[in-house]
Amino acid sequence: MRNAAGGFLGALLGSCLIVWLLTLPRIVYPDPFDMVWFLLVGSAALQTTAAGLLNISTTLIYFIVWLIIGLVISPFSKSNWNSVRTAEWTGVFLALFTTLSAVLLDPLFWTSGARNARIIEFFATCLLFAPLALAAAVPVRVSVNLLRRKEVSSPGNIETVCECGAVFKSKPMLCSECGRLLAGSDSQETSSPN
Repeated sequence: MRNAAGGFLGALLGSCLIVWLLTLPRIVYPDPFDMVWFLLVGSAALQTTAAGLLNISTTLIYFIVWLIIGLVISPFSKSNWNSVRTAEWTGVFLALFTTLSAVLLDPLFWTSGARNARIIEFFATCLLFAPLALAAAVPVRVSVNLLRRKEVSSPGNIETVCECGAVFKSKPMLCSECGRLLAGSDSQETSSPN
């Protein structure tokens, strides 16, 4: 669920960014979808990432948007593999929004013979380019994991000494030499063996 939330947020932010950076024109959608026109237009623009990367004037913009998406989805991942899943969730949401945009712009889209091929194209391209976000997500995730490992320090010298003189490099409940119940156990009392 966490990966899907990160994917949704990545798709939302990426769509808004691409609309803003490319200054894409507003397209009028039927109500109430007109309120989220930027999401629909932006997701359709990110679905065409291949064309955007091949166009010299927009290559840098597409890379920047995918890197920012990677930065946004990184906190939703616990490991590098989770980053991949979150990136793919971003692709799924972009494909869904692109499909919704196509249906809203062309009411005959859903009944056309090319519908299935177009939907497969939407999902294939969005899922294919979603891993571009990993260029930023994985290094951030690795850095955060390394910082967390450094924060967890190893315990100091563990030593338990029994009344009989036995020394342990751990915290046993019973002395293996005399059978006494050692301090630090649940009952916190020492007893002598029978």
